[in-house]
Amino acid sequence: MDEKIQKKIEYWIKSADSDLSASEALFNNGNYLQMSFFCHLVVEKYLKAYHWHIMEAEPLFTHNLIKLSQESGLFPNLTEEQKEFIASLMPLNIKGRYPDDIGLILSMLDKENFSQILIKTKEFAEWIKTLLTK
Repeated sequence: MDEKIQKKIEYWIKSADSDLSASEALFNNGNYLQMSFFCHLVVEKYLKAYHWHIMEAEPLFTHNLIKLSQESGLFPNLTEEQKEFIASLMPLNIKGRYPDDIGLILSMLDKENFSQILIKTKEFAEWIKTLLTK
């Protein structure tokens, strides 16, 4: 693999891992909405690393996790649970930053739901890392 491409992949992985650490700290401090935003970033960055790994090209400039997984050809390989998970993260990226939506999101999700988001993010990260070594 070309060195430039490898550096792009490493950049996205390193950034995703840093965001995953931040997610854990935010959860432990009770900052659940911010944690879920960072979980979205983790998945997004791993999808961008995967895109570089498979396509050897710049991914779309989007935060849409479904589009990112489709563009790289990963989407058909996701389990139904993974598809549902990435779909559930998408509103937490954008709507969670606007005052009207914050209250709605917090009313729909409790600590256990946010805990599950973090667990599923870690599982997704570990799973996609195995794909990046092939």
